[in-house]
Amino acid sequence: MEDAGNPFKIHGVVRSDYFTDRISEIRKMTAVLREPGAKILVYGARRMGKTSTLMRAIERVNRSRGHAFLADLSTASTPIDMGNRILRSATRALGRRWQDLPNALLQALGASVKLTIDPATSLPTATFETRLRSASLSEQRKGLMEALDSINTLAGEKGSNIGIVLDEFQEIHRFGGTEAEWQLRGVIQNHHHLSYVLAGSKTHLIGRMIGREGAFYGMLDHMNFGPIDEAHLARWINRRITAEGIEAKGVGERCTAVAGPRTRDIVQLARRCFDLTRTRGEAGPEDVDRAFVEVAEESAAMFTSEWERLTRHQQNVLRAVAGGDSGLTTRRVRERFALSESGTASNAARSLMEAGKLLKSSDHPTGYAFDSPFFRGWIIRRTEDDLGLP
Repeated sequence: MEDAGNPFKIHGVVRSDYFTDRISEIRKMTAVLREPGAKILVYGARRMGKTSTLMRAIERVNRSRGHAFLADLSTASTPIDMGNRILRSATRALGRRWQDLPNALLQALGASVKLTIDPATSLPTATFETRLRSASLSEQRKGLMEALDSINTLAGEKGSNIGIVLDEFQEIHRFGGTEAEWQLRGVIQNHHHLSYVLAGSKTHLIGRMIGREGAFYGMLDHMNFGPIDEAHLARWINRRITAEGIEAKGVGERCTAVAGPRTRDIVQLARRCFDLTRTRGEAGPEDVDRAFVEVAEESAAMFTSEWERLTRHQQNVLRAVAGGDSGLTTRRVRERFALSESGTASNAARSLMEAGKLLKSSDHPTGYAFDSPFFRGWIIRRTEDDLGLP
């Protein structure tokens, strides 16, 4: 639960003064969500603030009497789960304005759906019959596509446009590979009363999907959702802390330096630093470092479990990325971190990237960086004695 007295928020969708920057991104997203038939891909690493930014654009559309909603597909285990996410999100966003929406969806989708009461809104909502979760993937995908078709038809009958954000849309790949991707493309390209923002964080998969041989090649405008400008974020952090009566001496700058580039990691560190210094009345870089250790140690049980599941080669590659000063295949690093062969190190690094622990980085001497700065900090603190290093 968020502390109401803390000027930084990291859980859920970030709104109001807890949100900063992203002006140009919001403007572009809003324009797409309002334009019939418009489509854009928004992609970038996790914990950058994509979802909060997307929700801000959706709220702007809805405040101006437009229609837009977000369906989070990240936790779906079947295509029918995706369909239910879309149907329920549509009802939550539009059901009070269009009270005939549930019945219209029921009529459009026929016997495959039923009406239930959404506990979040107490409104009736159309959902797929549970039995369909056990149907073949092709039948389930057909239901998912029909859900989107029915919303497009309804928007046309209303003479309106509906903006739809499909968050983590690339998860469709799990339910049929490239065939499922092409099926989704074939459906949404014919929707003239819907606009789409396809958002995702698995950039390696998205890169293939939009490549020359991919299903979405040439179909979408692109928005690479990168980091917030460091100087802006540092100033914002210092202002937020100062507004609470604490003198901030380089806090924002230190937070961005040690926890960047992902917005959530930086703000999480600033949040803990504020908690540590709120009674003292001043905060500096050394408090940020102390906060960093605390945040890393809070996840020690999870990090230990992850570490113990890794092979010896994977562990040594992580040590090398955490403390190495040259490429993984150089003789110096291979000897220092017991990486016997360059091919072994490269294969281990590739598997760690697939597991989401490492990512390619041209800014790091080894060519890789940690997904989590706190995991890197934990590895340095817990394994430095293994290497006999200071």
